[in-house]
Amino acid sequence: MIGFDLVGYLLFALVTSITPGPNNYLLFSYGKNYGFKDSNKLMLGIALGFTTMLLISGYGLGEIIQRNATIGLLLKIISSAWLLYLAFVLSKLSIDVTEDSKPKVGFYQAYLLQFLNPKAWIMAITGASVFLPHMGNIHLSVWVFALSFAIVGVPCMIAWVSFGDLISRVLKSEKANKILGYLLFALMVMSIVMIWLKE
Repeated sequence: MIGFDLVGYLLFALVTSITPGPNNYLLFSYGKNYGFKDSNKLMLGIALGFTTMLLISGYGLGEIIQRNATIGLLLKIISSAWLLYLAFVLSKLSIDVTEDSKPKVGFYQAYLLQFLNPKAWIMAITGASVFLPHMGNIHLSVWVFALSFAIVGVPCMIAWVSFGDLISRVLKSEKANKILGYLLFALMVMSIVMIWLKE
């Protein structure tokens, strides 16, 4: 592809998608509590929401949002509140989830909450500024950029949900589940702190 560092971009997409972050903690938690099958709507919401962010960033709107101090502060406050809520949700891992238990975050929430995910914004804006292909047509360039990331990101999501599902088969005691819940809570709080430390 002309003007497209495909290998570098796919490596960037892989590293940023597979490493821990709010989405992956959420996927792990749902895989742990509800199993792989019941996490499908959550995964679809995250995938489509993030793809929308990639398109927005590819067309340059993401950078405009990032450079506006007022919008940036508002996003920090809202995303911190969302991540704190998510931290409490993740801290309540249990071995007593019933078939009638419904996930607290479904497709629409997962889709919309991507826009409050600071790691997702960083991934999308950085990817667009560094790796956006130059293919002679802005629309083709942006869509290739977004869909290429999605191709890498989906298997990473599946891996995190599967990991949570696997852990649910290993951790059988309530004490072990509580320790895991506290660990996820601490990691999410660290994510909030990093939002405010970042210049």
